[in-house]
Amino acid sequence: MVSESLPELLELLLSTVLAAGLTVGGALTEQAALADLSGGISAFAAWEVYMGLVLLYAGYMLASRRVLPALGSA
Repeated sequence: MVSESLPELLELLLSTVLAAGLTVGGALTEQAALADLSGGISAFAAWEVYMGLVLLYAGYMLASRRVLPALGSA
């Protein structure tokens, strides 16, 4: 029984760490974008805004579709 639940637990742990990492990375990227935008609009700042939003969205989707349902069924 323990050997069957160990892979599921590791998958949940990895998904949680990945979702948290994506979310933190997105927040830091957005913070850098806002700092760059304060100096004026540039293509790099716009790219940072876009990539920050992509990272935040990926972290949210991973958490809402894999982590939260797995925690709810536990």
